[in-house]
Amino acid sequence: MDFSLTEKEQKLAERAREFTRQYITPRAQELEKHDEFPKDIVQKAYEAGLMNLHIPVEAGGPGMSLLAETFVSEATGYGCAGMATSIMCNNLAFAPLVIGATIDQLKTYVKPLITGKEGKLGAFCLTERTAGSDAASVATKAVRDRDEYIINGVKCFITSAPVASLFTVFATTQPELKHKGISVFMVPKSKGVSMGHIENKVGQRNSVQSEVIFQDVRVPADCLVGKEGDGFKIAMKTLDKTRAGIAAIATGVAQRALDEAARFASVRHQFGHPIGEFQGIGFTLADMGARVAAARQLTRYAAWLADQGKDNSKDSAFAKFFASDAAMQNATDAVQIMGGYGYLNEWPAEKLLRDAKLLQIYEGTNQVQRVVASSAILKESKSLDTGFRVKYEGRDAPII
Repeated sequence: MDFSLTEKEQKLAERAREFTRQYITPRAQELEKHDEFPKDIVQKAYEAGLMNLHIPVEAGGPGMSLLAETFVSEATGYGCAGMATSIMCNNLAFAPLVIGATIDQLKTYVKPLITGKEGKLGAFCLTERTAGSDAASVATKAVRDRDEYIINGVKCFITSAPVASLFTVFATTQPELKHKGISVFMVPKSKGVSMGHIENKVGQRNSVQSEVIFQDVRVPADCLVGKEGDGFKIAMKTLDKTRAGIAAIATGVAQRALDEAARFASVRHQFGHPIGEFQGIGFTLADMGARVAAARQLTRYAAWLADQGKDNSKDSAFAKFFASDAAMQNATDAVQIMGGYGYLNEWPAEKLLRDAKLLQIYEGTNQVQRVVASSAILKESKSLDTGFRVKYEGRDAPII
């Protein structure tokens, strides 16, 4: 087992860290106060080659691995989870297209967005007011009209929607089939596509989420990704892949919380000693460090499995819920170690706490991740025989 990075991966990780030090960390709190989308920073990330890493070479992208994407997401997440979300949003928006679209479709609809001087953004449109964790309840409809589809519906909590040029839209083409009747479409920003309510969030304010309203939107039939009815399957495959990216952002937040707490504990003196020398603080820092290390390995393993074409559903769920829980706990611990200073917005700890909470919610709540993971564990257990037997109703029987 080799945990070392290739030279190319090392250079990408260092480029992402340097980008974060130069552009994200110094401006994160300032931009958050203005509650504005960091358009110039996203453009710089595009120019630095930190976006759209998974797009195939044939479609104008670098064709890099999911593992490579986690290095960028962790580095940018360290600086600001909101900006990291804005930078990685295209990974989520375009992932269903990489999974299900043809190269010709990618060349037509995606390549023009990622090969110009100004990077364009995509938006992943699955969630609705009545279809959150229950993604199969999508009510947005797409009706075939000769060589076009007509789309009607409202999506919500859609990341980067107000600044997006292409929407990856999940809509039902056969409502009577429920989840088997969901299809996915590439919808360019055009007549009939409008923004609804823009969300006012507690944290991650350097990303933007809003409603997207589709009213009699007509798209060519070749905007259908895969076949009718493939949408739900493509959505689940997409989330299995992209959850490693969320886990990576969470790992970055958890690492930043540890670093801020450790720095503070080294310089803050009480009772004649740095507070980090007191066992209560020292043990807390050790636990924070262990969470970061575990989150990083779970994240990279889930990404590696996907890159190898292996099923990573359970492991991506592990990574997502563990890393985001670690981020939230480390942020809470950092605030506690810093005491009153941790509760002031002049210091970064309170922002880490606000940003971390959303990581436990979006791209599948941590409760849903535990459902995914436990279902896989129970399925695997049916093929196991531990060799341990007991008397059950008078008969020898394995524990099942």
